[in-house]
Amino acid sequence: MPDETAFKQVDEKHVSVEVELMLWSPKFDLVALSNGQGEVVLHRLSWQKVWLVAPPAEDVKVTALAWRPDGKVLAAGYTCGKINLYDIENSEILTTLELQGEVTCMSWITQSLPEGSTWSPDPYDEDNAAVYLPKLQPLNKSYGTLTKGTSVEENVEDKKKLNDQKELNLLLAGCGAKNLHMFAYGVYPIGEGVISPIPDGQLKQIHSAEISQDLHMVSVVIELVKDDVQDQQFSILTFDTRLLSSRLVFLALKCGRICTLRGYLQQTIQQMSEAWEDILMEMDSKLLKFAGEKRKTGTSTVSNDFLELLMFGTPSPELQAFLLHELTEKGLKNLGHSIETSYSNIQKLVVQHLQVVSQAILYHLSDLRGMSTWYEKFGVLGMNTQKIQEAVTAVGSFVVLKTSEIQQVIDNSIKNFKAFFRWLYVVILRLSNEKPPAELSKMTQHDINFVAEFLRDNFAHFTLDNHDEEDISIADLMEDNNSKSGFKLEKVGQYLKREDLHYPPTVSSNPWVQFQKGCFHLKDTDILYPVENTKSLVQLLDILLEAIHSALSRPSMVIGSSFECLSSRHLFTLPKKEGDSNLKPKVCQFTGNEGQFLYTAYCMERLPSESLIILRQSTKGGSVHCEAVAVKFGEIPYRSADTSGQDDQERCSKHRLQDVGYYDEKTLSLLLVEEGEDESPVLVQLPLVVIPDSMYTEVPPDGNRQDFSLNVIDVGEKLENQSYQRLENMKAHSFSVSGTRKTAIVLFSSKRRVRIFLMDAEEEEDDEDEADETGDITEADISGVRNGDTSGAQEGDFNTSGAQEGDSVMQMEEGDSEGQEDKENLNFLTPDRGQTS
Repeated sequence: MPDETAFKQVDEKHVSVEVELMLWSPKFDLVALSNGQGEVVLHRLSWQKVWLVAPPAEDVKVTALAWRPDGKVLAAGYTCGKINLYDIENSEILTTLELQGEVTCMSWITQSLPEGSTWSPDPYDEDNAAVYLPKLQPLNKSYGTLTKGTSVEENVEDKKKLNDQKELNLLLAGCGAKNLHMFAYGVYPIGEGVISPIPDGQLKQIHSAEISQDLHMVSVVIELVKDDVQDQQFSILTFDTRLLSSRLVFLALKCGRICTLRGYLQQTIQQMSEAWEDILMEMDSKLLKFAGEKRKTGTSTVSNDFLELLMFGTPSPELQAFLLHELTEKGLKNLGHSIETSYSNIQKLVVQHLQVVSQAILYHLSDLRGMSTWYEKFGVLGMNTQKIQEAVTAVGSFVVLKTSEIQQVIDNSIKNFKAFFRWLYVVILRLSNEKPPAELSKMTQHDINFVAEFLRDNFAHFTLDNHDEEDISIADLMEDNNSKSGFKLEKVGQYLKREDLHYPPTVSSNPWVQFQKGCFHLKDTDILYPVENTKSLVQLLDILLEAIHSALSRPSMVIGSSFECLSSRHLFTLPKKEGDSNLKPKVCQFTGNEGQFLYTAYCMERLPSESLIILRQSTKGGSVHCEAVAVKFGEIPYRSADTSGQDDQERCSKHRLQDVGYYDEKTLSLLLVEEGEDESPVLVQLPLVVIPDSMYTEVPPDGNRQDFSLNVIDVGEKLENQSYQRLENMKAHSFSVSGTRKTAIVLFSSKRRVRIFLMDAEEEEDDEDEADETGDITEADISGVRNGDTSGAQEGDFNTSGAQEGDSVMQMEEGDSEGQEDKENLNFLTPDRGQTS
């Protein structure tokens, strides 16, 4: 059908909020949108809404979107400097990257090599940590109710979705005026480059950044500000990044897993803090009040009163009133239950989660320490053995010593409180003339000694000698952290505060500690972990996280500083106009192994533009060769209304460019508008092959541009009938295309209405016909099947090409024209094609 277009309109939909950005998934029929309210919305091709996420703060807008190459993670950059990585299954934030300044651009590239390349990255065996390490258990989301709640199953082993990443991929993010960040797998910062100032100019903003697929070269489009020029100046810089390409795969995965485990560790400590309560604060305050009354009367002390009660069974009148009216039987039972529940939950978190994740971090850091000693491979990247050893030492002190210590404190506290509260409970019952249970009323000599030790350890230190004022308040005593005045029955909570322990355990009599102090050769060894006797668990966590950050951040600085600027070229100047000082230029960058070029397509004027400049840089062997051509769009013939093949002679003499996008390595997608009042849009597929190599002109670096001009080619007459489609009854603003999914979405100028297209409908219909004739649909045939042609499919099912085993099913909402939403179970990780009829 030579006179028919291959484009097929699928649907036309309205949106409630103005759309700002649009980006198709590279693997699934999903399109991500950002709107004027700063929200990110995910839609299927059939326009079912998968999910919507609000901005991280008020008045924050989305400035950039990027898909991980496997399509399972979406990155959204914000004006506040945050980059959130969303899991497309449930919109959960997998990672939040905090950058300084507004995120201005993002791109996500997988490392791949051109055919026939003699170079390849060094191979590494897969990480076999799972063979040696225990599996992490899901953390219960109901803090403090582990004994009652049911664990919510979640993939905590792969919280950042790294396990299926076999090839290195990098997320590039331009931030602020001059910072270019690179994140391996979107998680681990692997390079932070600072764009150096151009002579006679100051960097204002990074507008676009792209890295070649072999990771050898980065191209950055920047905006400059010059003191003597008010117009907007744009240049393109090229950097050598070959240090990235050969040694990062195994290292980045290892560091990424440590980042995952670090997040799990922080969540565990958070849950421990949630599980702990100020359960004994009430009793401490009551005892302080009782002690103050005893002091005023000048009779005995609290410790003596309790010891006399223990030894002789007779309380003083003040103690009897305290037990019956202040503490009470019911209050004591509730207190005991709260303590046992809280301590039990914390102990479970320590044993089942904290120790396991700490051991895993220690394992991976030990691997990195060994790798760092191989300087030619990893040391040159900034892996410092001493820094990693400091991180190993911090983790060792945390997991081996402090977690064991807190377990012992919990065990001792539970035993002490049970004995003490059981004794007090029997006393209160007897004072109330009630008969205590037989199993509680019996106390052995061992029990009496146990309670006596508890009173000695927790009551004997209470004193007011450090306070000179007569009327010191109870609140003052409770806040006195520098002395041991006051009752501190509860010893576990001090480990969960960001301050030194008030009552650290005594280790001076420990034989191992004595041996270490007496052995001079063991003082500075890396084999033994130091005992931080006065530090709390949270303090050691802070030290641990800082040590890990210091060890893992060095490669980012080293690699970033290694970026060498190969060339700088002035692109164009936009004359300044009132009211558009923040106008962003139209720039589209992409890379391809075919031909080994890194392309930059841009307009030299405000949209709609008369021409498009296509600049390509060779990525072969650190070459700085750069060439460009100017593309114009003249007459595009109208096709006949029927299929007779007769052409109508009516033509539009000139078109302007409204938007440009990357379709695939061989094709650019263009959104043109006819010159005239109506500005009718035309969707065009421009094969790069229609531009002969002879039309490209070499672009010299800055300083050598005398008498430089570009060749101009008019591609209007070179377009085939199937490669363009006029869009009737609309005024277009922008569009987004996907070559892998063969889809396009065009945004109306109102930004509240979209049209959705299939870009290769004719070819796929032929595939369907062929499958029907044979009666046997193979796996290859399935890739072309549209929903509605799948036999036995029910309404609402959209499972077609690219289905993978294990794809999950979730609840999603579909909005109809009245704005109502129906929920249905859909597997949206399975690519769908929506309704095509």
